[in-house]
Amino acid sequence: MSLELKGKLKPGQADRRYYMIRVQVDGRREVMSSGTRDRSAALLKEQDIINALRANPNTSKADLVAMTRGDTSLRHKAVLRQSGGVTLPEAFARCFADPKVWRGIRARRGYESLCKEIEAYFGGDRPIASFRLGECDKFATELLDKGLAPSTVNKRLACLSKVFNVMRRAEDGYPNLPVLTMLDDKNPRTYSASLKDEQALFAAVAGLDDTRVGPKGGPPRKKDAYKYLRLFKVLVETGMRLGEGLRIRWEDIVVDTSDDTWLIKVHRRHEIKNKKAKTIPVTGMARDVLTELLSLPAKEKHPVGPFGDLRKRRAQHMWTAAKEVVGITDKECVIHSLRHTLATRLLKATGNLVLVSTWLGHTSTQTTSATYAHVESDSLIEGAAALTKLRGTLSDSLQASRDRDTSPESTLDTSGNLTA
Repeated sequence: MSLELKGKLKPGQADRRYYMIRVQVDGRREVMSSGTRDRSAALLKEQDIINALRANPNTSKADLVAMTRGDTSLRHKAVLRQSGGVTLPEAFARCFADPKVWRGIRARRGYESLCKEIEAYFGGDRPIASFRLGECDKFATELLDKGLAPSTVNKRLACLSKVFNVMRRAEDGYPNLPVLTMLDDKNPRTYSASLKDEQALFAAVAGLDDTRVGPKGGPPRKKDAYKYLRLFKVLVETGMRLGEGLRIRWEDIVVDTSDDTWLIKVHRRHEIKNKKAKTIPVTGMARDVLTELLSLPAKEKHPVGPFGDLRKRRAQHMWTAAKEVVGITDKECVIHSLRHTLATRLLKATGNLVLVSTWLGHTSTQTTSATYAHVESDSLIEGAAALTKLRGTLSDSLQASRDRDTSPESTLDTSGNLTA
């Protein structure tokens, strides 16, 4: 169809007219601006649209606009005009307002941070209806290229996937949104501290209170490292997550004086990662720490719980400082590795995967098995060595028995009985 200029040419003003493209292919008619006053360029764009419609009659108007104008923002606006749809930030807002999704969760700030990162990549004006699987895969690939671990990338993908799932079920939902698949994390973080490293780290934490201000001065140091040392000792003995440890309340600590049993009950489901309540035995250093805290004068106790006055960010700062003192450079040596340390030691000590899974509060033993497969492999190797040793012991015993039976001192009496 013929091109025609749109707009009016006013005397004394610049010519701001532009060519309108009007095409009809197999009964489908499309009208859009070429965005140019160059007739040759407009004709080329018109032919591109005709070719695209002949190749795929279902090509969306948004894709045609993007092809014509080469402007992603304009494509997004075209999608919104067509569908009356929702932008990515609006979809995130729905999730935060929904009590079945992110409303009221303790990890809200973490999700907000992830959402801002996703918006920065895809654009704040991005319509939710315009997402395609290929660009989501590209997003994951670029994060991997930046050096992020698969588990870290999966957090971003899981956040985006949750939004897609919510929008599919919405009344004005979008059933064609892509279904995302998480990356295969073949190397989950399973750093486990040796007893030597544990002692060195804890000694370094304790020494942070003795650090003096350097010759150049600086802000006064808050001497509270000893409080965080108590927290770390409880975490490594119980396998609790950092957030769970910080949220322990006095009433959660149960002591049975009849058999001297100490337990910590993690039962407020809205505060638990997988909403699965659990009861954790308290032993060793953890019991000593809690005994010390329970015996403090009332004015020195936090009214809520033993670690109610401690903060997550401060704990991470203490841990990082202690790592620098000790000289541990392994990036997987984080506070959460104290949980891995407990699990590894417990699995090696008992060989009972179900026990470890229950202790950690995993939803299934598959999670435990996948995370600590290396420990199970070590146990199998140790078992094979023990079996070989046992076979050697049995062989030696059998040979010794045969040697006794055939020794010169052993003779048969007249009845055929063996006598020494």
